[in-house]
Amino acid sequence: MTVRLIMSGALVGQELAAEFGPLPPAFLPVGVQRLYELQLKALAGAGPVHLVLPETFAAPPADLTRLAELGVEIIPAPEGLSLGEAVVYALNTIGAGDVAVHLLHGDTLIAEPPLHDHDVIVAGPRSTEYAWAEMAIDADGRVRSLVNTPAGEEGHEGWPIAAGYFAFASALDLLRALTRERGDFIAGLNHYLAGRAVQAVDAADWLDFGHLTTFFQSRLAVTTARAFNTVRIDGLSARKSSEDAAKIRAEAHWLQAAPPRVQLYCARLVGFGLEQGQAYYETEYEFLPVLSELFVYGAVGRKPWLRILASCEELLRALAATRGGGCGDAALRALAVDKTLARLEAYARAGGVRIDAPLSYAGRPCPSLLEIAERLVPAMDLASGRTACAMHGDLGFSNLLYDSRNRRIKALDPRGAIEQQPSVYGDLRYDLAKLGHSIVGRYDQIVAGRCRLTRDGGDYDLAFEPVACQPWLAAALGDLAVDGVSGLSEPVRAVTVSLFLSMLPLHADRPDRQQAFVANALRLWTELDR
Repeated sequence: MTVRLIMSGALVGQELAAEFGPLPPAFLPVGVQRLYELQLKALAGAGPVHLVLPETFAAPPADLTRLAELGVEIIPAPEGLSLGEAVVYALNTIGAGDVAVHLLHGDTLIAEPPLHDHDVIVAGPRSTEYAWAEMAIDADGRVRSLVNTPAGEEGHEGWPIAAGYFAFASALDLLRALTRERGDFIAGLNHYLAGRAVQAVDAADWLDFGHLTTFFQSRLAVTTARAFNTVRIDGLSARKSSEDAAKIRAEAHWLQAAPPRVQLYCARLVGFGLEQGQAYYETEYEFLPVLSELFVYGAVGRKPWLRILASCEELLRALAATRGGGCGDAALRALAVDKTLARLEAYARAGGVRIDAPLSYAGRPCPSLLEIAERLVPAMDLASGRTACAMHGDLGFSNLLYDSRNRRIKALDPRGAIEQQPSVYGDLRYDLAKLGHSIVGRYDQIVAGRCRLTRDGGDYDLAFEPVACQPWLAAALGDLAVDGVSGLSEPVRAVTVSLFLSMLPLHADRPDRQQAFVANALRLWTELDR
């Protein structure tokens, strides 16, 4: 038997907490999942895993369910314990006896850990000037001792560091060593090393998420892109390419032609062209959190979120101040009416779905999807006479980064075209609706699977995991007004509903997600129809 512990019993340090809120390391967001999910994939097939968490941390219900599904037992640890004390506490709580013990630091991901070896420590190269535990190793690979090297010091030439995975053959010997050294993890390991032969094994691939710099470098390594795009990131730039050359050229044109005041809030274009038959453009890569990560998985407080929304408002004002491109109503009709109806028809053809059949939401009768799309048109106020203005066209949370140092968002992936014609211009209501589709539409939670869909024939219901910031973010969006348009005005909310209808054929590879989008469109429609 082997006891496997993921040691995540203390909250992240201040620099990471300032970005993501007070989370245990294993709960940090990495794309559309938490770090623990990646860790458990690496440990798959190795038997039961125990996750040590601070006893004061209230894990969201969806995470408790997910961990239970994965067979993980949570061990709540008292606050203030050192790492060594937390290991002793966890082993005593389990009461496993003298078995093998494998430890993984909660901020570490080892791609191929030595799951079935004992008395080994995974070794890796030192890549930054943070504090690390260096290892003195004999010529035969035996670890003689570990030494803490403070941050900023060069350390010992050629000494590898302990990468965060430790496999001990004897839980009792480990307990004795840590207890003798009063819970000092490194001193306890050195005591263990004095009595047992422990080998260093090189890490095939390991990532450290424990510091701000290493977090973003590590997250870069697990970055994924949507299926219809190819994104290549080298740490300096992000190159987006596609066989859809018109789409790529339109986005590059937008980034190049956007007004200077708008460009302050957008990714910086560094090049574009053709390569191997595909169009591409490159933007400067930003080591910043994505708003979708913060919304779904973060624990950021009210004040930081209001600063984020204030920066979104600044961008919207800069966009609205740039007039031109004809009639805003015409642009909005093309994007929110014509496109939605065409996409609904494509959804019906591809899936053999009836879009003219009446539906219901939580027992309340609703029109068909087609009728909803048609009844949304009057609510959009397409005879407003608004002049077109500069428009990003895809201001959802998944396309917005936030730099907490200068308190400014960075917007990625502009739409760049209306009816396949490159254009910087569009309608403010569409940008506000895209922002609303993340805040009130909760699009990012659906994509992350943090909701529960129930369906009985044509009756749908959708329950979302509670997100602490969502109610007052929605209220703040309602208070936001740009160029006379409220963030939750009827036209904006109507466009938000249409967005969920129009994205249905884009997710044909995920029928479960398509049905969640249908349910969400019905939910938003019933709220608008009231």
